[in-house]
Amino acid sequence: MKVFFDVVLSTLLAVGCAGKGVKTTEEKPAGEVVMTILYDNYPGGPGLETGWGFSCLVQVDGMRVLFDTGGDWEVLSHNMDVLGVEPKSIDTVVLSHIHGDHTGGLRGFLGVNPEVTVWLPESFPGNFKEFVRQAGAEVREVGEDTAKVAPNVFTTGEMGTAIREQSLVVRSAKGLVVVTGCAHPGVVNIVRRAKETIGGDVYLVLGGFHLFGSSEGRIRSIIEDLRELGVRKVGPCHCSGDSARKLFREAYGEDYVDVHVGAVVRIEA
Repeated sequence: MKVFFDVVLSTLLAVGCAGKGVKTTEEKPAGEVVMTILYDNYPGGPGLETGWGFSCLVQVDGMRVLFDTGGDWEVLSHNMDVLGVEPKSIDTVVLSHIHGDHTGGLRGFLGVNPEVTVWLPESFPGNFKEFVRQAGAEVREVGEDTAKVAPNVFTTGEMGTAIREQSLVVRSAKGLVVVTGCAHPGVVNIVRRAKETIGGDVYLVLGGFHLFGSSEGRIRSIIEDLRELGVRKVGPCHCSGDSARKLFREAYGEDYVDVHVGAVVRIEA
């Protein structure tokens, strides 16, 4: 009887029954992780276009995940072409939240490659989900529970109140990599959720930190909180704001990652 109980308990913990998690630390970490910023309002290399919004291509273990689609398909498509990213090579799309600067490029993308699975917060409007299905893509709705997209690739589950948002998490050989769209629920809360539900130390947090216009005191407090949570590297962009980028750069030094359109971040196996 004890053996049976132990097996059942282990199974429940593995699927996150004890706290909205999918802790699978027994899995082998991902191989090399490559992240390419396809859309951002911070300028990058020659020939690349900027726009208010965010999109990041994440390549891990042969899987290509498009996290957010920026605000405009023409800009996203142009940058994909310049960076040598073939839209039809993408397997999965993960959308952080409903705002147009993160979903605006989706319609055009699905017009080129509808054979993808789109993971989106279940709070998205029904007509948005229907348009994705009508385009030919598969819809996967994510609630508050952490969701497993693929081996070593997760979403935090939707978080927040007024604006519901999910973030992407990859388990790399060096620790968790958290990619945020706008971090409306708070970048500290997102990192804490990733640590608690997915498990492991956080190596890098990259993306929009939603600190545009925030006071220096608030930004410094967030930097301190992230330090206490053990975040080793940071790469704020999009809605993070110039002041936050400056303060994070000063605080993290060599562990600050300069993120902008066209930036490529590699994490070795």
